[in-house]
Amino acid sequence: MFEAKVFINQREGGEYYLLGLRVSENLAKKFLPGQFLKIRVSSTLDPLFPRPFTIHAIEGSKLYLLYRVVGKGTQILSKILPEEELKILGPLGKPFPEIKEPYIICAGGAGIAGFGYLLQKTSHLPLKIFYGVRTKEELVRVNFYEKFHVSLTLVTEDGSYGTKGLVTEALEEELENKFKKYKPCLLACGPLPMLKSVLKVAKKYQLKTFLVLETFLACGTGFCRGCVIPLRKGGYTHLCIEGPTFLAEELDLERVFS
Repeated sequence: MFEAKVFINQREGGEYYLLGLRVSENLAKKFLPGQFLKIRVSSTLDPLFPRPFTIHAIEGSKLYLLYRVVGKGTQILSKILPEEELKILGPLGKPFPEIKEPYIICAGGAGIAGFGYLLQKTSHLPLKIFYGVRTKEELVRVNFYEKFHVSLTLVTEDGSYGTKGLVTEALEEELENKFKKYKPCLLACGPLPMLKSVLKVAKKYQLKTFLVLETFLACGTGFCRGCVIPLRKGGYTHLCIEGPTFLAEELDLERVFS
């Protein structure tokens, strides 16, 4: 594991925080968009396992992580102060696949986090980003994403900001009105119910779809087999090694979502 010094850990809105870690430039350069790291949030054995976080952005030797407080580990992390040191493990997982076709990003909640570094590094920007949350307080880092001059549709379930409804409803409306004859790829990350809806839309319009999956990651190296994902052809793959991004048609989706 590596040592990282916290230089920022601030609340962005709702239950979302932006954590900044200073590491060596050599380590920072090893991370690619779509990869993640694990953080030991406590010096004790509670919680026992380091928590996984996708890379949100990188500036020189500074790593930025955008996370949501959802349990004991992230609750502890939200109390960490600048100048404190944390132990991290990474880079882990495979980067986003190279998508040569025009593509659309669909993100729900904390699923937006990993796409920041993608926009920083890629020369092949998405046609559009759909970003959905429950209420406007949870729309975070919008100014950061707007800097890339990519069309951004903001969706809130309660209608408190942007388009009212589910992010997948906004996605389908766009596909129906503008992309009915033109078939972009989809790159989606978010809660499992959202990803299920994304796949329904993708099937309707026959779109190639990549899913960024999240599950419990104990070791992060494939040893514990706690993050195996069933494949359509039979057998399993490790999310922490071969993922977290998969081509949807390669997965046994009925079992993934069960």
